[in-house]
Amino acid sequence: MSDARTEILKVLRSEPTHHVPMMPDVMTSASDEQTPIEQRIATFTEILAKLGAPVDVVKDLSSAGERITKVLANHNASSVALSDATEVLAVAATLPQHVERIPHDAARESLLRCNAGLSTAQWAIAETGTLALESLYERHRLATLLPDLHIALVPASRLVATLGDAFQRLAQNGSPGAATITFVTGPSRTADIELELVVGVHGPKALHVVILADA
Repeated sequence: MSDARTEILKVLRSEPTHHVPMMPDVMTSASDEQTPIEQRIATFTEILAKLGAPVDVVKDLSSAGERITKVLANHNASSVALSDATEVLAVAATLPQHVERIPHDAARESLLRCNAGLSTAQWAIAETGTLALESLYERHRLATLLPDLHIALVPASRLVATLGDAFQRLAQNGSPGAATITFVTGPSRTADIELELVVGVHGPKALHVVILADA
């Protein structure tokens, strides 16, 4: 057996050297009807915090605009790619003039140079800290995949308790209605090569979620 093969097998058989944080208990028996919105928000926030994705809760779109302006400044983001969601366009209109707004149908080259992307999410799942993005209701694929920072604006009414609850809402007449459904849980990450965790290879390096409490 070659030295290289021996070394690779040794690494694969060894215990992981990085610490894996414990996740909160999964709400296996819960549903939207059984779980208060405050608990759903708390669980969603706790899980995403462990994945390095901050969550803010704001009252309305005006407050959301103020918070998103600060997030963009913290990331030195001078341009933002927008989805075509009504909430996104309303918030984008409140951003400072120096922030360049790139519409969803702009040329790919323009989207590639954006520092941030702003979208909503059709559903958010408390027990896993996951966003579900449906192409049927919002054009957001490039805005959420190409920039280094993805900001998701999520009405609290779309925050469900469990994955099962989400699938029930995603289904239409027994099958998903959207051609593409993207599930996002924290910043993009992979450990495909030598079990080394790398962030931002297949998507954004950072995720920030803003929950609209009154929506």
